Amino acid sequence: MSSCKVCHLDSKKHNKKLWKLHQETQICVFCSRSSSEHSEKLWRMHNLAIEKGRAKGEKLYPITLGFARTCVARVVRINADPPNDVEFVPIYMACTECGLSLGSVEEDYADMLDGMCLGCFRKLIGQTDIWYDKPPATKIIKEGVKTRMYRDSKGKLHKL
Repeated sequence: MSSCKVCHLDSKKHNKKLWKLHQETQICVFCSRSSSEHSEKLWRMHNLAIEKGRAKGEKLYPITLGFARTCVARVVRINADPPNDVEFVPIYMACTECGLSLGSVEEDYADMLDGMCLGCFRKLIGQTDIWYDKPPATKIIKEGVKTRMYRDSKGKLHKL
């Protein structure tokens, strides 16, 4: 007949209450997207990141740091006078190889990258040459004229 969105079992193996519960759209606590936008593996990885970053009884709040997208943070009480007694600690996913925090693109594709950052994934598949790197474009003022140039991995300047 029809397959369940959550556990991928047939509708006959659910009672009515469980079927209704599983067919509701669930929102991911980590990235605030619906369950239909996640693979099963990505859903588990996001939930695991929340479980690791959250201590028992701590509340979670969405926060935005700078120009980054909204992420989830746990509330930690510190020894200070109100309203300065609350600190928001962001919860990030960590790379399974090097342990560094993942960026937003790496979090979105964590199921395909197997929880690795792009650097570790490139090393795994052998894409370590310098032409895969994006050159950092900077504005350099040269004799009063702004030019668009970038510096390659060897330190040599090139015009864009």
